[in-house]
Amino acid sequence: MQTFLMLAILLSLVASLILLLVFHDMKIDNRKWHMNIAIFVFLFLLVNALAYSYEAERGKPAYFQMPDVSLWIWWCIVGVIDGLLIWEGFWLHRTRKEKIRQNSIKEAMNVLPIGICYFTEDGYVKLCNEQMYRLFQTIAHRDLQKQEELKEALCLCERYGVSRINNKEIYLFPDGKAWSYRENEVTDRKGKAYTEAIFLDITKKYEEKINLTKQTEQLKEIAKELRYLSDNVLILTREREVLAAKTKLHDQMGAGLTAIRQSLTQENADDKEAVRLFRHAVNAIWNDNQYPLEEGDFERFLQDAKTLGVEVVCVGDLSESEELASICILAMRECLTNGVCHAGATELSIKMQNENHQYSICITNNGAAPDKEIVPKGGLYNISRHVFDYGGEMRIQSFPYFALTITFQEERA
Repeated sequence: MQTFLMLAILLSLVASLILLLVFHDMKIDNRKWHMNIAIFVFLFLLVNALAYSYEAERGKPAYFQMPDVSLWIWWCIVGVIDGLLIWEGFWLHRTRKEKIRQNSIKEAMNVLPIGICYFTEDGYVKLCNEQMYRLFQTIAHRDLQKQEELKEALCLCERYGVSRINNKEIYLFPDGKAWSYRENEVTDRKGKAYTEAIFLDITKKYEEKINLTKQTEQLKEIAKELRYLSDNVLILTREREVLAAKTKLHDQMGAGLTAIRQSLTQENADDKEAVRLFRHAVNAIWNDNQYPLEEGDFERFLQDAKTLGVEVVCVGDLSESEELASICILAMRECLTNGVCHAGATELSIKMQNENHQYSICITNNGAAPDKEIVPKGGLYNISRHVFDYGGEMRIQSFPYFALTITFQEERA
């Protein structure tokens, strides 16, 4: 019985030692730690006392004599201790699943889709996940040991097919994935500083950006074509209105010829009005034949106005910007044809000025005032679109007289 008791105590002693080591690794609270130390010491002393008692029974000298207690009492004590150790074993098994340990942190980091690594102040790896090791292996074809190796590999990443995008911390790997790299300074609870290096997978955003760039280029081409078509529509509209005005002059010429014929066949006929209309039409045709084909757009506009019998009073100079000057000339032509066809204008006033960081042009005529509020459509609408495209502002005044005002900021002009 004593031999079996010693064997049971030895097994309990081994179990207690294992629990002590596990508690130390898991950093269990001090109460359980001290309790298990006391159990271990008690079992160690008990097994030694039984050994000395066993030697004394065999007639050998013993330095320690067991108290005269029944072995069943010692069996009960050891049984209670074993039950306590078994309970602690089950509690420890359940706690190990729930408690965060160093291995748990390492396993959690390996699950992360990002590459992350922590370097000490000396630049050595403190904690690194598998994704970071794989990325560094692709960049440098060796294992990561120090922070300097990572920086050097990023500078020379093109050696192994990894390209840096637009000189930013974005790297395109051979497998087609794009990773963004960044570094942060972090400290632990004790105030010790570490460098955090992170690779973030931005492949989806990178592909979306490429697709968006392609779509933007396509939209620019479409917008360019639409602007070209719109300009052609505007030119055709202007030419149609100029043609209508010239047709009106030809009609006046015909009316003048008819009036002159009637004055020749009738006595005391007033032929002054007929001669005036005829002379006006002949001058218009002559001016049209003198069209300056090799001159600029503004000179051609002045010639068209002269052909239509409209005097242009111009104050100020055109903008030095070709785009804005072209828009202003389009507005002049539109006001010219509208003034002749709808208001019977014979004079067009144009005032251009560049002051207070703004370039503006105001166009009026001496024709009849509009019957109702003018709503931009046709040529005026196309001009407004051009003005807005260049960051300008267009205002139309209908009463008490017509006035078109266009304003551009100086930095755009």
